[in-house]
Amino acid sequence: MLKNIFEKQDWHFALLALLVVSVNAIMVLYPLSFTGVFWGLSTGTWLWIGVFTAILHQIYIMLIWRIQLETRWLTTNLPRLGFIAYLIDYTLMLAARTGAIILVAAANREVIFIPDSFRWVGSIILGIVFTWLTYSVTKSSSYKDLAGAVFFESKDPNHCGIQKNISAVVPGAVYIFGPLSFYIPGLVLASPASLLLALFNHIYIWIHYCYTEAPSLKRVYSSNSC
Repeated sequence: MLKNIFEKQDWHFALLALLVVSVNAIMVLYPLSFTGVFWGLSTGTWLWIGVFTAILHQIYIMLIWRIQLETRWLTTNLPRLGFIAYLIDYTLMLAARTGAIILVAAANREVIFIPDSFRWVGSIILGIVFTWLTYSVTKSSSYKDLAGAVFFESKDPNHCGIQKNISAVVPGAVYIFGPLSFYIPGLVLASPASLLLALFNHIYIWIHYCYTEAPSLKRVYSSNSC
């Protein structure tokens, strides 16, 4: 059972370690880009809070999904509340993850020069792309599908949830375009630390997809379902 729960997680943790080391190296090499304080905490402190919030979020998702696949523990022992409790945790951690990026930007604001026109035009474009993604996802599935409802509910084998939405137009679109919203605070407030945290989140979400979500979905759906 443990082997199945931690399938491909060696790659997950190895690449995560490389990401964390890379973030630390950038902070050491370019200390002047990580100045600033907000609510009494330094930019570096907020950045590491953001990093570890993202790690906690994705490891939590991995453990819940894989334990559900192997044991159905939550749906067996908490049939009415299991998924609701998970969804609340998922949402709170996602909000904390996003909030950390904003707080880093607030601490580290105006550290680099970005022309106002580029800030606002870039932010509007990113916002439009993210809005299009959100509309496309909700049109064919739901927030519950995005959070992993398939691991809690009995599904028709031909139901592929989020796998059949805009990914049919742009493969991996949720993972390409979804995290683009993370860059908006750093772009608007000219914060290199926030942009770095956004990049960390973007790459880490891809690691989650490759080594947690994709292998897990293969075990849920037959090879020709999506």
